[in-house]
Amino acid sequence: MNIWTTDKKRSVNCLFLITVMLLLVTVIGGTAISYGAENPAEPLTESEKAAVSQINNVFRRAVEQVSPAVVSIQVSKNGTENGIIPQEFNFGLGSGCIIDKRGYIITNNHVVEDTDEVEVILADGKRFKAIEKMYDPATDLAIIKIDPAGEELPQARFGDSDKLTVGDFVLAIGNPFGLDQTVTAGIVSYKGRETRILGQWGIEDFIQTDADINKGNSGGPLVNLYGEVVGVNSNILTPTGISAGYGFAVPSKMAQYVANQLIENKKVKRGWLGVRMIDLGDIRKMRPELLKSILTQKQLDVLEKIDDDTQGVFVTEVVKDSPADRAGFKDSDLIIEINDQKMETSRKLRDYIATLAPETVIQCKISRDNKPEQITVTLGDRGVARAEQEKQTIARNDIPLPENWPFAPGQSQRQKAKLGIGVELLSEESAQDFDYENDALGMVVIRYVEPDSLADKFGLRVGDLIISINDQNISSVEQLKKLVTKADLENEGLTIKIRNHQGTQEKTIVSSGI
Repeated sequence: MNIWTTDKKRSVNCLFLITVMLLLVTVIGGTAISYGAENPAEPLTESEKAAVSQINNVFRRAVEQVSPAVVSIQVSKNGTENGIIPQEFNFGLGSGCIIDKRGYIITNNHVVEDTDEVEVILADGKRFKAIEKMYDPATDLAIIKIDPAGEELPQARFGDSDKLTVGDFVLAIGNPFGLDQTVTAGIVSYKGRETRILGQWGIEDFIQTDADINKGNSGGPLVNLYGEVVGVNSNILTPTGISAGYGFAVPSKMAQYVANQLIENKKVKRGWLGVRMIDLGDIRKMRPELLKSILTQKQLDVLEKIDDDTQGVFVTEVVKDSPADRAGFKDSDLIIEINDQKMETSRKLRDYIATLAPETVIQCKISRDNKPEQITVTLGDRGVARAEQEKQTIARNDIPLPENWPFAPGQSQRQKAKLGIGVELLSEESAQDFDYENDALGMVVIRYVEPDSLADKFGLRVGDLIISINDQNISSVEQLKKLVTKADLENEGLTIKIRNHQGTQEKTIVSSGI
């Protein structure tokens, strides 16, 4: 279970909501039955009992539809190093759900990645070894396969997560703290939540719920009252390490696409357009001074001419040699539609492109200088683009560190230990290293990123310029150290604004556990 933190209070428990609902009024078969009569100590009438039984039956049947297909996943990693196997093994627990009778089980990537052995325990207690593992870190999903050996496996059905509405009842089924087949109830609290826990290349469109999700629930199903899987439980937001009412699940629409890709191709191939973008809706909410810090004057001038009721995604940068670049996209273009589907948000655009295969030809309706245009684009391969960016990052990490540099790897400054970066003021020499112009001289630049650190996990890279920390502009290394040292990364997090050759962006960093 991926765990991160918040200082918000827990939302109202769903069981309390059900109690309130029962105390008020329930309509069964068109007949209104009121509760809380003149003498509340009186036993329920037969009609009232029938109403309660029908409510219980809805929840009970939903559980019965899915729970036989929910499995417990036990993983082990022996940590073999230089051919030596230590006596103690590392074990982990998670959940999963059988989605194909041939033995395919969906779970979380973080449950089964980097493991040596995966054992699956069915609801009836039968045990199987996983014979295949397939991963999609971008969505934190994975597929494992067992050999049913003639066993008739139960299979859960996917539902349509797009039909979920905030306020709908949902159930989380899994194995929290090793407790098999545990069911919790809640509601859909939010749709389309982005937590940034999956990093800069992560695809996040989480369903947020207050159904209790804890360590061991990872990979288990989120279920609607029709008994359909509408999500795969992935991570939680908590100040204590246990459920605080903020759980997040990968929606079934995304999970089903990823599962099919992994089963058929062993990996997920995704399209790539190659633009940096921002929603018009978000732009309209921003303070003028913030807009001026992240957009060019030319972009601000273009935005001034766009009608207030226009919806779309504003292109802030076209990646060089990307499919968008080759097709003729330009900085400040406004993307209105792709393949006749309206693109109101950058998330919708990104997720839609991610469901298309490389080499897919798409039709983009855009507005350029307030004039409609049509652009045809042949999508690239998102995986290739990511690999190339990581290759460039590795190359930058290979840039030799200056002699007597105060933040060299291996030292234990608190600033480096908390965040995982080494920084310095950008000099003429280092500006050449990172291909920056003289206007960036004197800014704080990241010179080193500790592998697997918070900075690495949340997408900070060597060569990033640090503009501000928690809205305070950074002008010196000492100022940065003080702000990072004071930051409460466990409860409040830290918002860092960076600038690089891809543009300017903000990242909120919070500490996370396993």
